[in-house]
Amino acid sequence: MVRLPKHITLKHLNAFVAVAQENSFTHAAGRLFQTQSSVTTLIRQLETALGAELFTRTSRRVLLTPLGQEFLPRVMRLLADFDGAIDDAVRYGALQRGRVGVAAAPSAITELIAPAAADFCARHPAIRLYLRDDNSGRIQRLVAAGEVDFGLTSRWADAPGLVFDALLEDRFGVLYRSDDAGLAPGRDGMLRWSALAGRKLVGVVDETGIAALLRARADLPIEAASPFYEASSTTSQAALVLAGLGVALLPALAAQRVLQPGLSYALLARPTVVRTLCLIRPEERALSPAAQAFMAALRAHARDHDWPAGCRPVARARAG
Repeated sequence: MVRLPKHITLKHLNAFVAVAQENSFTHAAGRLFQTQSSVTTLIRQLETALGAELFTRTSRRVLLTPLGQEFLPRVMRLLADFDGAIDDAVRYGALQRGRVGVAAAPSAITELIAPAAADFCARHPAIRLYLRDDNSGRIQRLVAAGEVDFGLTSRWADAPGLVFDALLEDRFGVLYRSDDAGLAPGRDGMLRWSALAGRKLVGVVDETGIAALLRARADLPIEAASPFYEASSTTSQAALVLAGLGVALLPALAAQRVLQPGLSYALLARPTVVRTLCLIRPEERALSPAAQAFMAALRAHARDHDWPAGCRPVARARAG
């Protein structure tokens, strides 16, 4: 059984390559900023560990032995791979390469992530972004499974292993047709819940944070948790409202995304309902430097942006 050489380091291999390329211990020492005696010692230690000579010494030159000629290209490839690995790791930490995957509610992508990404990508052009819009339930599962780095949405259900950092509070209001004479906001610009009596509501499917939040409130009219119509997205909700089928209860940020000619939006008076958009990350899995930097960019945008009525940033604190 062949015993593997011990105590061979990168210093030994770099000294070997330098002597082989310079054909001189003196010139190799100058190239490595070492003394000739230290380079000679390194080569002697390497040859002892290998049990064979790598160089033939003459009075004028230092030449490779047959083993040295065979050894040189393999050592050079090894050193190049090592240097490449170190360079990649350094660039990864310095945000000069990497990829960030984020799953978020559509309104969060439109109103928060996309504007923040424009500045982030200008400062870190080598970082690639992957954005996926989805509902709250699936976003939590994507983060838990490691399919994305983090999520941005409201809490759908308690999830062990996930950390929820509150980012933005988003108050609910009513999306309605602009020509609906029966819905007139008061002097404070808000609608009363009583104005919705007898109206059909257009809701969203179960796994959205919006639906979960409305179902959890026992102080709201029963229709809020059991809408007559259901849609798979806020875009579909808005289309049904515009068609005259009913009105929709939406957070201000989501309403901002789907407002169009023919639709109006007003915040609801008490009892108030507030959605909290959270950055969702795994508790035990560390985020990459790029993901941490992008998350910081989102926090900065949330703090500094001029949000519409009903929205306000939350001071950094863990929501659950």
